[in-house]
This record gives sequence, C-alpha cells and structure tokens, in this order.
Amino acid sequence: MENPPSRKPERRAMNPSSSGLQLRRILVPLDFRDSMVITLQYAAAFAREYKATITLLHIVEPDGSHVRRNISRERLIEEMSEVGEHQVRRLVDVIWGEEIVTDIVVAGGKPYQQIVNEAKETNADMIIMASHSAVGSWGFFRHSTTAKVIRHAPCPVLVV
Repeated sequence: MENPPSRKPERRAMNPSSSGLQLRRILVPLDFRDSMVITLQYAAAFAREYKATITLLHIVEPDGSHVRRNISRERLIEEMSEVGEHQVRRLVDVIWGEEIVTDIVVAGGKPYQQIVNEAKETNADMIIMASHSAVGSWGFFRHSTTAKVIRHAPCPVLVV
C-alpha cells in the first residue's frame, strides 16, 4: 500500500481588509516597567498593519506623599500627570515619532477602572497591555489589574 503524496500546507499572509477585522484605535496602558517595550512593539506592529491610532494611557496613583509635601492630593496628581505626559511624549518621539498617529492620555485613579473607562470613551477596538504576573501564580493573576481589565473591557485585550 502506497502512502499518498504529502502536501505542504499553503501559507498565505492575511490581508487585514479581507479578514473583516478592523482596528482603528488601540489602547495601550503604560507603566514604565521593562515589559513596556515589548508591549509598544506589538502595538506599533498592529497600528502599522491596520493604520490604527494608538492611545497611550499613563495612570498616576498618588502615594500619600502629598501629606508630607503639604500639598493637596489633586495638586500631586496634577504634578505627576505633567511629568508622566512629558515622559510618554519623549518615549513616542524616540520609538516611532510621526510614523504612527498617537494620542497621549494621563489620568489619576485606579488603573483597571481608568483603562476600562478610556477604552469605552475612545471606542478602542483593542487593548494591548503587559502582564506582570508570573505564569504559575493564578491566585495573584485573578486579582491583578490585567485580569480585571480582561473581565470588564468593552473590547478584546491582548496580553503580552
């Protein structure tokens, strides 16, 4: 009995317009950890492929230092926001400059709530974010910001 001739599977690049998938706006929360670079690389690849706009969201969380500095919590958030926006702008200039349309948003509050709210407000088609949980730590992951975003997001979430 002869074996049938083997055929290699045909591989084709998927044309984004033929897939039915439309990504016009991608939300990328930033926290300036080491994993941020790979997250931005994924976001840039999707933005280039689909000609999407990226919204970079940096969330500032006051740490109580406003009490020691004798300023209001609101003033601390404002100062942290200014610094955060400056850092994100410099990062964008270095990484992709004018190549990708980028909006920058800095907000104060609970990270998962701000991420979900920004996704709703901007009609994000996808959120791309880093996970800081160890792979085997399911208990920790269930309560992480990433897990909360996945549960409450109005759009797909790509975790890198």
